[in-house]
Amino acid sequence: MVEEAVSYNELDYISVGLDQQTVTLVCTNRRKQFLLDTADVALTEFFLVSLKSAMIKGCREPPYPSILMDATMEKLALAKFVAQESKCEACDVVVRFYGLVHWEDPMDEALGPTNNSYASTENAVTKDGILHYKAGTSYLGKEQWKTCFIVLSNGILYQYPDRTDVTPLLSINMGGEQCGGCRRSNTTDRPHSFQVILTDRPSLELSADNEEDMADWMQYFCQAVSKGVIPQGVAPTPCVPCCLVLTDEKAFTCHEDCQTSFFRSLGTTELTDITAISTEAGKEYCILEFAQDRKQFLPPWVLYFSCTTELERFLSALNTAWRNIYQVDLLHKAILDAAVKKKCEDAQSLIESAWQRSDSLCRGRAERDPWC
Repeated sequence: MVEEAVSYNELDYISVGLDQQTVTLVCTNRRKQFLLDTADVALTEFFLVSLKSAMIKGCREPPYPSILMDATMEKLALAKFVAQESKCEACDVVVRFYGLVHWEDPMDEALGPTNNSYASTENAVTKDGILHYKAGTSYLGKEQWKTCFIVLSNGILYQYPDRTDVTPLLSINMGGEQCGGCRRSNTTDRPHSFQVILTDRPSLELSADNEEDMADWMQYFCQAVSKGVIPQGVAPTPCVPCCLVLTDEKAFTCHEDCQTSFFRSLGTTELTDITAISTEAGKEYCILEFAQDRKQFLPPWVLYFSCTTELERFLSALNTAWRNIYQVDLLHKAILDAAVKKKCEDAQSLIESAWQRSDSLCRGRAERDPWC
C-alpha cells in the first residue's frame, strides 16, 4: 500500500540531517515535506545516490535538486541544548557522535511493571481527552472537523462521539497490524494536526488545541505502537526511540522535535562515570556500565543501533573521548551472561517488529531495516 507519492519534478531540495541520520525531501510546495529516518550513514549515502540515479534515468530534467549537507540549524540547536545541560557556552561544545537509537531506560525498568503507565492493570486508562477529528470534506473542498472523545487503554485507541457515549465510533489496536504508526499531518491547513496511520482504511486525522497537547498525544500513541505484538513468552522491554549524543564530557539520550529542532533530555551521564562497554559479536547493541561508587547509582544503559556499522561508529567516538580523558582505552568486554543475551535479543526482535509495522507493514524486508 502506497502512503505517499511524490513526482521527481516536485522536489525542490534535499536536506540531510546531523551525522547523516535523516533525509528530508522538500517540495516546491513547502507544505509537502517528507522526513526519512535512516539512522545509518551508509544507508543515507546509498539512498541519495539511488535517488540521483533514478532522476537521471527518469523524466526529471536538469538541474537536479540541491542536496544540503550542513544541517546548520540542527547543529546550532543541539549545541545550545548541550551547553544548557553542561552549563557551558555553546561555542565550547564539541559533539563527537549523534545517532538515532533505541535506549533501554534503566529507571523505567527499575520501577517494575506495577508502575508501567502503559500496562499496569487490566482496565487501566493511559490517556483520554477531547480532540477534533476530520469527519470529511464538503463538495466545495472545505474540511469538516468535529469534536470527539479519545481513550487510549491497554494499547487500544477508542474514538467516542462524546465523553458520555459508551459505543465507540472506532477502535484501533495500536500494536496490531491495522496500525502503521503516528505522524504529523501534512495534508491539512488545520494547526496541531496529526494522523494515526491505518492499513485497512484512510488514516484517522486528529487535531489538538495546541502544540504541547499534540506532542503529548503523539508520544502516547507512538509508545503504544512501539509495544507491538509481543512474541509469546517475551516480556516487553521499555526501549525508547531517541537521539544519542556524545560530547567530550557527557553522553545524552534525548528527544528532538524534527520541525523545531527542540531537544528534551531523557538521560545524562558523565563519561568519567563509565567503566566499561560490553558487546556481542555481530549484534547491533551494547551495554554501558557505570561506576558503582558514583553519587547516585545508575543501572547500565543498553543501546540498540540500526546496524553494526553505526554501533562501531559510536564505539570509536566513545573510545576516542575516553582516551582523551584517561590516556588509555575504555575496557571493552564481551556479553557472556546467557540471560542478558536472551533479554537483549528479545528486545531487538520487538524493535524490528515495530520497524516492519511502521514501514507500511511490508513484511519480509531485508534484515537491516532503518530506524523509525
